[in-house]
Amino acid sequence: MTMDKNVKKAGALLTITVIIIVGTLGAISLGVFDKPVEKPKPIEPKPYYPIDHLSIDASFLLKTDETNESVNVSCDLFMTNTWEKESGEIKATAYVIETSTNLAIYKNTVVFGNLDANSTTELNIPLQFSDSNYEIEILLFEDNKIVLKAKSTITSRQRYYYSGVGSKVYLNDFLSDPVSSNAFDGQWEVKNTDLSFYRVH
Repeated sequence: MTMDKNVKKAGALLTITVIIIVGTLGAISLGVFDKPVEKPKPIEPKPYYPIDHLSIDASFLLKTDETNESVNVSCDLFMTNTWEKESGEIKATAYVIETSTNLAIYKNTVVFGNLDANSTTELNIPLQFSDSNYEIEILLFEDNKIVLKAKSTITSRQRYYYSGVGSKVYLNDFLSDPVSSNAFDGQWEVKNTDLSFYRVH
């Protein structure tokens, strides 16, 4: 009798254990299968920009500073976005190339960000020249793609220097006489041709 009771208890315990295991597995499997399946995120297509939505309307060179060794100039470009949407990120890289050696002696990259829809923005690119003849080459990027190129020639000459006693000593090879100079006032005289822009497709 005692053995039968033990067998019955063991059987009941085994049955309860099996029920608990089956129930647990069922709950886990239901939880897994009832979990919503995440749909893969669609791949966003690259933004499409019209070929001719960016243009340069005007450009200017402005002297910002000068020393006995060089003159600092801001190349100011006015860029218009004629698109009804915001442009991509606009970036400009400018090279100052010495014409006698055809080597770039100065480089500057400026990131301007996005241009608003149907708007004009002023882009300022700082440049530096010393006493020589140069060619400027400017590459304009939209979202890291070249969209416009610009070229200009520059002649930069020192008009005078200060002697040991502080008086101005005028040089013989300046571009125009110190009285009627039509370029920048100051120690340096800079003359340039208009920037020519080329669209890159």
